[in-house]
Amino acid sequence: MNEVKINTSKLKSDINKFRISLIILTIFQLIYLLTIVGSFVLIVKYKITDSGIISLWIFLILAGAIILGFFKMIFTFIVIKYERKYIPITQKKNKDNLLMIMFTGIIGLWLWLPNKKETDQIIKKVYQNNENEDGKTILI
Repeated sequence: MNEVKINTSKLKSDINKFRISLIILTIFQLIYLLTIVGSFVLIVKYKITDSGIISLWIFLILAGAIILGFFKMIFTFIVIKYERKYIPITQKKNKDNLLMIMFTGIIGLWLWLPNKKETDQIIKKVYQNNENEDGKTILI
């Protein structure tokens, strides 16, 4: 069994930080998608056939995808590492969450993020399981 130290105020604070970071990442993703669609519409509308402009457009799409993918990978790694270290869940649930995040991307990150009700349930579970330890330690 692994012993995990849980500070409930830190858990709430960290989940709020994840939520804010995920909002920022989602905004960047939406801006990227709107830029791709908008630029494609402009290319089609004005019948641009210049190979230099189209090549630049394709290069910018690929560069943006690589940059956004890099940030998503970093954020995903941080979330998975945090979950394994601080959130009291079983190994099977941990593996399921990892697969969900890896295959669904940013949508999986939103699905993983516990809402206020789920956060309160996690904290309640910690206190119920360890009343003799002041609610700070849980055995998984």
